[in-house]
Amino acid sequence: MEKVFESFLKEHRAEIVWEDDETLRRDMHPQFSPASSQILSQIIVDSQLTKPEDGAFPYAQLSKWLMTAPRDQRIRADLAIDIPPSPIHFVPGQYQIFYDFKNTDMVLSELLSAGIQIKGTLLDFGCSSGRNLAVLRRAFPSKIQLFGVDPAQDSVDWLQKNVGGVSATVSKQSPPLPFDDEQFDIIIAKSIWTHFSPSAGRQWFAEMRRVLKKGGHFLFSTHGPHDVASRILLNIPSPRYDRYTGHEKWTREGFLMDLVDTYKRSGYYFQAFKEVGYQPDLHLIEDADTAEWGLMFISPEYLKTMLPPDLSIVSRSVGRTGNRHDLYIVRRD
Repeated sequence: MEKVFESFLKEHRAEIVWEDDETLRRDMHPQFSPASSQILSQIIVDSQLTKPEDGAFPYAQLSKWLMTAPRDQRIRADLAIDIPPSPIHFVPGQYQIFYDFKNTDMVLSELLSAGIQIKGTLLDFGCSSGRNLAVLRRAFPSKIQLFGVDPAQDSVDWLQKNVGGVSATVSKQSPPLPFDDEQFDIIIAKSIWTHFSPSAGRQWFAEMRRVLKKGGHFLFSTHGPHDVASRILLNIPSPRYDRYTGHEKWTREGFLMDLVDTYKRSGYYFQAFKEVGYQPDLHLIEDADTAEWGLMFISPEYLKTMLPPDLSIVSRSVGRTGNRHDLYIVRRD
């Protein structure tokens, strides 16, 4: 077993981010901090607001300030949205705040590095309760027209009531979306193609192509070799693998062995959730179906077979959002 894992890590070494001491890099940071820096600069010049402490990363400065700032300060800074109550979908991060400054900066940094201007119409596909949209709305209120879509009705309702400046709507688990052809300049989808089955992924890539303008860009995340390395070397993440299809009762080692073997042979690996209640996203969706939603790993070569012909890959960055997910940007030609 160890030799199989060692062989995988060696074969995919160039697709895994290592530290200088040859340990796996665990913490990723955005190259730029467009949203956090913009918001921080406004807080700093406001004489009625307490100044954030110095720090290496603007997203961390802003997050720490928000955690300690009194409510009247947060209201003045237009950062007063609280974490939504259960059962509204919310994935907590490093900081116990609603706003996801780090991953929003990560997405914007990748777009800017690819020469893409942050303007026009932007869709957050799988927006949940709007953590990223809230940051974008606060940082760039006049530069971007913001839209969100998610299959969880309660999450969308909460977003509409609490995150201003965003048009959010409910989607189905299958296409189409309730949008016009060529409506969006930019689409982002964090931690969505990490779950779609191959067939669902293909259908939704085609739908992204339909609603994306010609010359527009689509950023999405996938599980790749860096994520697999994290599971092997660090046991991060450590889900209940027995809740996935493919075996009556997976062990961690058995699941990862099957993953590595299948990924090598096929270029992808997918196992669905056995039951709706095993996944926090699914149980919030009316008439949810588990067949096309689970855990998905995609190689760059297999990804090319999933994309419509006029969606071309612009860039790939390894192990970015969530410290583990690869980020791709594709362009509609």
